[in-house]
Amino acid sequence: MDKPSRDDAVHRHVFTRCGQAVTRLAEAGLVPWPVVPDSEREVGEWWLVSDDLAARLRGAGHPVLRFGELNLWGRASGGALHDDPELKALLRG
Repeated sequence: MDKPSRDDAVHRHVFTRCGQAVTRLAEAGLVPWPVVPDSEREVGEWWLVSDDLAARLRGAGHPVLRFGELNLWGRASGGALHDDPELKALLRG
């Protein structure tokens, strides 16, 4: 059996961008607006992610909001999602 590619792993765990949804949820007071203490990791984009990846991201100190059954990951922008070295490492682990 072939080993899944990193792109397959990303597609299984990262679903879609959701920045406007997070902004509207936060403005309505339905989710807290996350404060990221490390200014080098300011949130530039939000992504809808799987439960498994959300747990890994939280463990690595990334901002992840939970709304109902949805996990919303705050990612620092700066490059293609599929080339993010930290994301690749988390998906390998």
